[in-house]
Amino acid sequence: MRDFIRYPRLGLQSFIAVCSGIFIWRAWPLDRISLAACVAALAAAFIWRRGDASAQVPSVDASALEAHAIVLRADQDGKISFANERLLQLTGYDRSDLMGHPLSLLHHVADAATYAEVEADMKRGSKWTGETRITGKDGRVLWTRMTCVPLVSKSGQYRGSLRVHSDISAQKVSTAARDAMTSLNLLSEPLFMVCLDTYNLVFANDAAAKMFNWNRLQLAEIRIFAVDMLYDRCLVQRQVAALKAKEITEFSFPASYRDVPYLAEVQLIEAAGMQPRLYVVLRDQTESVAIARTKDELVATVSHELRTPLTSIKGALGLIRSGAAGELTKKTSDLLDIAYRNADRLVLIVNDILDLEKMAAGQMDYDMARRDLTQTVKEAVTANEGFASRFDVSINLKADGAPAWAHFDADRIHQVLSNLISNACKFSSTGAQIDVKLERRSKSFAISVVDRGVGIPAGAVERIFDRFTQVGKSARARSGGTGLGLSIVKSIIESHNGTVELTSIEGQGTTVTVVFPKAANKAAPVKLIRSAGGTSE
Repeated sequence: MRDFIRYPRLGLQSFIAVCSGIFIWRAWPLDRISLAACVAALAAAFIWRRGDASAQVPSVDASALEAHAIVLRADQDGKISFANERLLQLTGYDRSDLMGHPLSLLHHVADAATYAEVEADMKRGSKWTGETRITGKDGRVLWTRMTCVPLVSKSGQYRGSLRVHSDISAQKVSTAARDAMTSLNLLSEPLFMVCLDTYNLVFANDAAAKMFNWNRLQLAEIRIFAVDMLYDRCLVQRQVAALKAKEITEFSFPASYRDVPYLAEVQLIEAAGMQPRLYVVLRDQTESVAIARTKDELVATVSHELRTPLTSIKGALGLIRSGAAGELTKKTSDLLDIAYRNADRLVLIVNDILDLEKMAAGQMDYDMARRDLTQTVKEAVTANEGFASRFDVSINLKADGAPAWAHFDADRIHQVLSNLISNACKFSSTGAQIDVKLERRSKSFAISVVDRGVGIPAGAVERIFDRFTQVGKSARARSGGTGLGLSIVKSIIESHNGTVELTSIEGQGTTVTVVFPKAANKAAPVKLIRSAGGTSE
């Protein structure tokens, strides 16, 4: 449009000059008035042309500004009246999206106070320079350094503002990355990053480099699986494979380096323009392990010291209840029944604690043999029917009756099922029914105990298998348990190469499922195994 106007105007200027020259030539000599008119016309054409020539100089500067800066103009109401191509390219907006709309469309919400300061300076007639953020159409954020000048009329009235932004996003990212690396180096805990594709180190903070004596210039040549740490490599490789398959996003595992115990926490980080990386943090567990060992030793010592006297007390109470010490009155008999039940409960608690101690030390013995799981399930249901009647609940067995052959310790699996059934009884409402189901899968058997009781809060499900874990005071008062049962269940089932699955909805009930592999060989011999993995026939 500018050129469309420019060329006719140049022609008009030339026409005036030529006409003035012809007039002087043909009409010479001229009177004073004619001569003055000709001179004025020639001077006007000359000045007009000079003005056009000088106007071309800023256009070169404007094209350079257009290529490298964001330029915005707004009216006195803060509405956009001009936006250059650079702004449209960087933000993804069309010009029609911006024209007539308020400048706040481009403002980052965190810069509200800054832009308020800019507007105040504009209305005072002051220039403003500083860092601001522009938000693109797709939500992208551009860091810019902005210079904003007010536009005023000849009378000094505020007419709007001109804003020139330089994109400094790359500088900001570089600065942020440098600051992040500095912060990571200040951490006292060892931290390093590993390329997920090659397993080579990408970064190690000062603590990690010092701990492993790594040369920072050779990090890219170090493969993480070659690091001299003690840990379950097969387990870690399976977990890394699960990360790659997007099944999980993080995991942790115990490790040891120079006899110092650590908990390694691993997280997968993926970002645009960067190869997927594993972030690994090593947390020193020396103090935690010492506290846990002290607690376990104390519990084990107390349990051993209690077991013998409790067994004697329970035996003596049993003899008195049977009438060995003479005839008992009704009141005396009732009191003895209460004492006997509580002694029995204490013996069971002590036995549970000692079982856990053996499992943790890898000293629990299992009498493994090929047995019928169906028969064991039936026996466990029958053995717990009397317990269920105390809570006024019923047990419904769902099994087809056909043999289900698996390798297991019958006594320990009976203990597992009794534990699960008794829990279901304790947490079910009066008159409820508990389902015990035996399901046949392609390579395994699954036994599920389903109750319709109080359920478990979602936040407590992950820790429900931890030692001494109970949910709610009311549940503890009703059950009278210690929170050891499910921890024992998990240890026993895992020693049978099985798994435990738990699902629960608070207020609706809980389902616990234990899964056993099917017996592969009908003629397999009976084996006595220990939870640590040793076997003996």
